[in-house]
Amino acid sequence: MMADARTLRLGSPRRGRARLLDRSQYQAALAFCRSLGADGVMVGHRVEAALAVPAAAGELWVVEEPGRRGPGQALREDHLRSLFWTTGSLMPVGVDSDAAAAFASVVRHRGGRFASMVGDAHMVDALWRQLSPVWPPARAYRRSQPLMAISQPALGAADPLVRPAAPEHLDALVPACWAMFTEELGFPPPGPEVSYRAHVAGQIGRGALLARLDPDSGEVVFKAELGASCGQWVQVQGVWTNPAYRGRGIAKAGMVSVVEHARQRGWSRVCLYVNDFNAPALAVYRAVGFDQIGTWATVLL
Repeated sequence: MMADARTLRLGSPRRGRARLLDRSQYQAALAFCRSLGADGVMVGHRVEAALAVPAAAGELWVVEEPGRRGPGQALREDHLRSLFWTTGSLMPVGVDSDAAAAFASVVRHRGGRFASMVGDAHMVDALWRQLSPVWPPARAYRRSQPLMAISQPALGAADPLVRPAAPEHLDALVPACWAMFTEELGFPPPGPEVSYRAHVAGQIGRGALLARLDPDSGEVVFKAELGASCGQWVQVQGVWTNPAYRGRGIAKAGMVSVVEHARQRGWSRVCLYVNDFNAPALAVYRAVGFDQIGTWATVLL
């Protein structure tokens, strides 16, 4: 019989065991994510959401530093070595090969289907080497995705036409977002189109979707999203320039505007990750003032 999820321990006592974190201890996990800056943004964002809505889906597994926490002592961020968030995707936080072994045991034991695994490249590689023998082949393995960040005003002139999208822009933005997703991942968004439309509408409603629309045709020229956030950090996602407008400097000016909007909303640090083979995007981000601070990887399943 499988142990209750609240008491399940997987891994080696010597090398580290993973346990499912009780939601009453999520504040320590959130502090841990915040301490890691850009590396902790995606999981920290989900931990914050789970604290706001306790019934939200998702599991958070942790590996603690051996002997760091005394009997009966409340969990603190410095007790933690690594975190592992699971929903439709797997998201490890903290570079630790021993923790990766423990988390791989969790995934094998718990089962389930996942769409992707994303995080620090070393951690993703350590997990993939243990899980790939028992999983179907990946659709793609993006092994080197520069993690880039900027913590000062962006370089260059902003595009004044890039602004938060309004509900009346939904019909134009859905095909643009669909095109970005398909171009980036090589396949269309999963699920019914009505669900994807609702997702885009939600982004607009939260003020997270920034766009420039052509004033005459109404088509989307440039778009980007202020996605996951945690503490002072926000991660930019879904950056896309309409192919008909590329090569005109629109992406650079658009990204300056995105950084400005993020700073106006209270985030002093902006990050993103990008495929290492996407030379035009890398050139734009560097020109705006982003520097590489790490390397992520993504396995698409």
